[in-house]
Amino acid sequence: MRKFKQIYIEITNICNLNCSFCPKNNRPKRFMTLEEFDTITDEISPLTNTVCLHLMGEPLLHPNIKEIFEICNKKNLNVYLTTNGTLIKQNLDLLKSGCAKRISVSLHSYEANNNSNSLDEYLDNILFSCKEISDNSQTYIELRLWNESSDKNAKNTLNKNIIEKINKIFNTNLAAKNLQCHISITDKVYISFADAFEWPINTENQESNSVKFCYGLRSHFGILCDGTVVACCLDNEGKLALGNIFNSKIADILNTPRAQKIYKGFADRNISEEFCKTCTYANKFIG
Repeated sequence: MRKFKQIYIEITNICNLNCSFCPKNNRPKRFMTLEEFDTITDEISPLTNTVCLHLMGEPLLHPNIKEIFEICNKKNLNVYLTTNGTLIKQNLDLLKSGCAKRISVSLHSYEANNNSNSLDEYLDNILFSCKEISDNSQTYIELRLWNESSDKNAKNTLNKNIIEKINKIFNTNLAAKNLQCHISITDKVYISFADAFEWPINTENQESNSVKFCYGLRSHFGILCDGTVVACCLDNEGKLALGNIFNSKIADILNTPRAQKIYKGFADRNISEEFCKTCTYANKFIG
């Protein structure tokens, strides 16, 4: 069976923020149980070395997050954690242990919300914690500012303030106007810049194009918190559901006619799924 670069596991679809860039999913809110997570990791361990605790939701909200890391460590699975950062300080001792290989912090979350805390308080809690994690473990820290765009909906007026705070805490001299793509701050901490993220939703309003390529089912796939296996890490509503890992073996799910058709469609640049035809993210792979 194909080896995957990473597999996304959504341990919860519950979040403590309401970011303007995130779609609102209509699925029942739930936390994946430890038994369910154990079952999933047993199934996928032969397929990958890395799990990403992300799709929707804030993973650090999970009441058994420590045990989830322990399960991954026991099965020699690297963990990539994507978080809005608000609960990093609360979980600092755990994260300083090096339980995650990489932590990606969406700093653009602050401006995308109505906040009761000040920007300084938000950044101090996150950045000092990230420095502590980096200084005491082999964990890599990615600070994301994925809000670059001339679009009026992109929330990025505070980027200069954020860079200034990073300079102060990490003793760097970064200039906001000269920063592009990925910039190293230390040997284990870097900033990642990208355009404002666009989820593949409201597909009826998007231009349809079947000539596309995507790495879904090639480098990765996703598992939602109810066990639904999806072809895409952006499939927040399970539009590309292939089966449920609690009812079927993952090998059988990845060999269903729908999964094979999606895989072959991208290989031939002739896709059939409407969800994929209208996904703007896949446009970057055209060429």
